[in-house]
Amino acid sequence: MDEAELLLQRFVDNDLTPDERIRLLTALDQDATLRRRLLEIERLVSEAGRLPRLAPSSRFVAQVRACLRETNATRWSRIKNWFLTPRVLHWSPAGALAIAVIALAVMSGVSRIAIDRSAPPAAPPAATEPTVLVRLVLLKPQARSVAVAGDFNGWNPERTPLSRVDGGVWAATIPLKPGRYHYMYVVDGTQWVTDPFAHEESLDGFGSSNAVLDVELPL
Repeated sequence: MDEAELLLQRFVDNDLTPDERIRLLTALDQDATLRRRLLEIERLVSEAGRLPRLAPSSRFVAQVRACLRETNATRWSRIKNWFLTPRVLHWSPAGALAIAVIALAVMSGVSRIAIDRSAPPAAPPAATEPTVLVRLVLLKPQARSVAVAGDFNGWNPERTPLSRVDGGVWAATIPLKPGRYHYMYVVDGTQWVTDPFAHEESLDGFGSSNAVLDVELPL
């Protein structure tokens, strides 16, 4: 079967792609024999569509249904016979060991399920202690870096740096639990400065004063 004949069949089945349709139309334009062949196929399809549709007789339908019932019955009979037919089991040490391993695995899984079901429910997670967001601000236009060190971060200024904002202001917002804290600002990594906005100060024992911050939950 050449390509033109294949395209004709696909045309009758309405299965042509756009590219195949273009190739078929080009071939029809160049080949009169191919056009006559397409006309014969179209006429045959049209005449076949006008043929009367014959309904199967009731006897034929009954025979088909009887065959189906017999097939289903035979299938279930084979399954039933397979389960009910006595069989001789050939026992071997290797097979016994494999069955024992499978039985132990099954028993272990059943025991684990029973233990899990009998175990008391897990206690709910403890509620986390609330925190308060505290805004620390220092005015130091000439500073190159500012950090804060206090008993809330182990007096380690590297853990809490401040960011520079407009007008030479340095600021940071940190979460703190309710309580009393002592802290100082560290400017340019060497200069320790007491917060000028602190409401309270306390001596640090080295000739300087720490700022005191009381954090309370809002009412």
